[in-house]
Amino acid sequence: MKLQETHEISKASISLMVGFFCLLVGYNNIIDYNTNYQFLEHVLRMDAMQPWFQGEHLKSRAITNDILVHIGYWGIIAGELVAGFFCTFGSLVMLKNICKDKFEFGQSLYLIGGTVALFVWFLGFAIIGAEWFQMWASKWNGQMKAYAFISFIVMTMVYVVIPSPKFSSNQ
Repeated sequence: MKLQETHEISKASISLMVGFFCLLVGYNNIIDYNTNYQFLEHVLRMDAMQPWFQGEHLKSRAITNDILVHIGYWGIIAGELVAGFFCTFGSLVMLKNICKDKFEFGQSLYLIGGTVALFVWFLGFAIIGAEWFQMWASKWNGQMKAYAFISFIVMTMVYVVIPSPKFSSNQ
């Protein structure tokens, strides 16, 4: 196997792992709906703040309408599934086109999926959840998990699109 093929297989494989992760999270949120719904519900309602939290004037941001909480949760699930679809499909296109012109098309699809994933975990959890709804001060704080997901996804996006080294034809 040539070094360039190995490099591209690595990129496609990592893309597949991220896609599988996103699909699995979305799937789990559907089949075990209530578990993470409770998490989101408490974050949006801002009803489980730590005793030391003094931001009473920030609690006016709370969403207490059940329908809006469900819509938000389904939006998150949809984002997870869409991200998973694009990442997985992109990885399959990459795998099918190792050392071919269409490999870059798979990379582009992966970037779309990775960007959607960042909308879910960075915009949704790190910005809106943690800062708008003060999740950092909640007993239901998922900030560290979100940052772990964000960090890995961003690193894979960079890795997947960096140009492959120019390998000699002897390898």
